[in-house]
Amino acid sequence: NKVLTLASNERIPLNPSMRLMFEISHLRTATPATVSRAGILFINPNDVGWGPMVATWIDNRESQAERANLSILFDKYVPTCLEAVKTKFKKITPISDISHVMMLLYLLEVLLVPQNVSADCPKELYELYFVFASIWAFGGQLFQDQLVDGRELFTKWFLSEFKSVKFPNQGTVFDYFIEQKQPESDPLATGLKNAGTPAVGKPDKAVLPKFVPWTEKVPAFELEPETPLQAVLVPTSETVRVRAMMDLLMERGRPVLLVGNSGCGKTVLVNSKLEDLDSETFRVTNVPFNFYTT
Repeated sequence: NKVLTLASNERIPLNPSMRLMFEISHLRTATPATVSRAGILFINPNDVGWGPMVATWIDNRESQAERANLSILFDKYVPTCLEAVKTKFKKITPISDISHVMMLLYLLEVLLVPQNVSADCPKELYELYFVFASIWAFGGQLFQDQLVDGRELFTKWFLSEFKSVKFPNQGTVFDYFIEQKQPESDPLATGLKNAGTPAVGKPDKAVLPKFVPWTEKVPAFELEPETPLQAVLVPTSETVRVRAMMDLLMERGRPVLLVGNSGCGKTVLVNSKLEDLDSETFRVTNVPFNFYTT
């Protein structure tokens, strides 16, 4: 009957166009009447797990070689990473195992595209992109303050646990992105420039993309005199990589939620992204929420 009954016995009828959706973490206080009226479907994640979701996603990939490589990589990385983020690290907000794996799938969707991986690419290239996606899917929400840096702890653990993909020695694994373009020194990618002669022969080993610091993508900052100071966004490596993740996910229509302490720039980053959207395609509505009232 779409009537909301409050604890004060006040009854609020809903309009035909209104819907209510409750996202809860448990059913400890739910009565049978609540379960039946709300149409709750409860699935125990411990009984189902993340395996069926991953298996369905892999089956929908077109390339047989890609499906085989991804199956091996999921078995190699996901169980170990899930166990580590539950027992070794502190997260800034509770995240279920399914949510970690879903983020991994979302990132793989935007990384494993024809521009990055071809039908005959080596399996090492799949692992390179899989490692990059796993780092952000399992370590992107770790707690960080003046005493504990979850990203440094995650970096030490990850590099000691998985040694197939090599990272630069400086900084953390979060400080680097995968450079997409082929180096000009690769004769198969560019051909010989002298006299326009095409490359002959094949190299002994395929040239894989390399890790490049996010600092190389930070644009130069110029302060506009007429811009209010509170509206100025100074780009840093942190803002550049967060914005890059937002761009990748939103291009595929995936939702993005930024979580962090007050004043760390979440609203500024989101507003900057929304301002850059095509006004002919998107319509933006801001709904302000406050920590103390919502």
